[in-house]
Amino acid sequence: MESALSLIPARFWIAVLGLCLGLSLPSWNYAQESSGKSPEGETGKLRLQKSVKTREFQGKPVEGEERTVGPQETLWQILIREKGLSQKNFSRYLILIGSLNPQLKNPNVLPLGGTIFIPIRPDEILGIEVPSGQGPPRVYRVKVGDYLYKIIREQLGAQEKKALEGALGEVKRLNPQKKNWNLLLVGEALTVPASGKMPQIAAAKPAEGAPGISLKPSVEAKPLVESVVGLDYGQKLPAQANLQLLEQVVNVLGNEMNRKGEELLPVQEGTIRMDRGAYPVIMNPKKGQKVILDIGGKIPPSLKTKLEARGSSVPVVSLKPNASLHDAVDSLISRLGFQSLPGNRPITMQDQGVGVQLKGEWMVAVPEESGGGQAVWIIALTDGPGKTPDYLREYLSLRGMNLREILVPASSPSPSSLSQGAQAGTEKQIEVWPREKRALVDAFLKSYPVSFSVDRQVVLSLREGIRMDLKVDRSFESGGKKFAVFFRQIGDEAKKALEQGEGVKPIELDLASLSPRDLISRLVAGFGESAVYREHRFSAVEGPAKDKVVFTVPGFFFSSRSLLLTDREIPKDLHRFFFDKGLRIVYF
Repeated sequence: MESALSLIPARFWIAVLGLCLGLSLPSWNYAQESSGKSPEGETGKLRLQKSVKTREFQGKPVEGEERTVGPQETLWQILIREKGLSQKNFSRYLILIGSLNPQLKNPNVLPLGGTIFIPIRPDEILGIEVPSGQGPPRVYRVKVGDYLYKIIREQLGAQEKKALEGALGEVKRLNPQKKNWNLLLVGEALTVPASGKMPQIAAAKPAEGAPGISLKPSVEAKPLVESVVGLDYGQKLPAQANLQLLEQVVNVLGNEMNRKGEELLPVQEGTIRMDRGAYPVIMNPKKGQKVILDIGGKIPPSLKTKLEARGSSVPVVSLKPNASLHDAVDSLISRLGFQSLPGNRPITMQDQGVGVQLKGEWMVAVPEESGGGQAVWIIALTDGPGKTPDYLREYLSLRGMNLREILVPASSPSPSSLSQGAQAGTEKQIEVWPREKRALVDAFLKSYPVSFSVDRQVVLSLREGIRMDLKVDRSFESGGKKFAVFFRQIGDEAKKALEQGEGVKPIELDLASLSPRDLISRLVAGFGESAVYREHRFSAVEGPAKDKVVFTVPGFFFSSRSLLLTDREIPKDLHRFFFDKGLRIVYF
């Protein structure tokens, strides 16, 4: 954390503090991004990831996946067994893979732990026709009222038990990042098999670790836009071919890019005429500041020195021929008078009981003209489905975080995440449990729900000839087990008599000493649930850009019931976000 903070000048923190104090808004800080960990139980088995990369083949870009070679992996296993491609074309696939992976000396022998590039649609690249109905996996977005078997039945047409089991296994195989299948969030993107391509259940159970049913690519299939645009997408786009996107980024920062006509620049010997189509000119109309963009580094150093000399004083930003859009923006930011913030560390703030983390392709501190401090702009590329809902961007803007999203070409804007009337009735998804501890216990029991008895008198046999009259404050049955709740300590003899003699599990709740949070923890443990009080993360969008806007809330999260119990206040402006996720919020 200390090294991350040292990258930010003190004047920025002072300015931001002034902004926060003036608006009574949450304060900024920078947090080290936590390193991602593999899912529990993950093996070395190779799996295609959703992030799409490109390489060139015969002068054309080819989309594919970069993957790490696991033990005993071969191209035959990957292409024929896993992807389901035709084995009669295997020799042609080898030539294609070899061209896309020049580091491979022999495509028949893959280096363990090495990285190889596998094209998404090799048949399409090679001009091999594939029967219709056998396309690649597609993306389905979860809707209100969906559950897993409903999606499988409606989207994949599986009805019989064996078909359902086969489809369920295939959906789970296609979504290795999904850890909890008991919870489907509204708007969540799930990869499902292509229509008409259903996996079949074999009579014998496949061996442990055997690859799942493969899917053949289709000539007509197009890349899934949802799985393309992540927070590093600008690093994959060449600057020269994406000047329109560059212009939009420049516009967000209050500048203009001129690519028409000539730019006249005085030098000592005379006047230089530069074609703006080849050398775009970026200008701040308010300050009169100009920057010449030299993509490809074609301006000679001697001429560049003259252009930047006193009297002309026009900075030149020279880029390498293969410079990415990300590199171009980074180079321009400082020349335009802005401060670039570390892109690999999220900006975080606290708003009441909710933590907010924000990341983007570019994060820039922009000086404010009024002298009231610096504004922070977070700029991200997005596709339609990956766009942050408008109401969340407005919420962030009111708190000093200006998120601007630029739609990439070939994407179409998606409808608003919520209809105009979606806000109506959402307050019904918020419940406030009483603070009085007995009533709090009753509210928790009703949430399951279970039928419970109050203040029952029981007689326990402690020893031969010794009995105890005992009051049970709450008693109920759940999951075929009997429970007895006591609002006090009852002692080991009574607990032993209940468990061994009556088959009843006692739950002791000392109301005098336990806090509401501790009471719920004891009840959760009594029910045998794994929910614990901790900080839970909820992303505004799914897919590669899931870290763009993240909200964190401490509490108990019951994923199987889409229930969040929290003792921290959630800002009213964010209720809609959690309702979009299909969650029910309970304050205790």
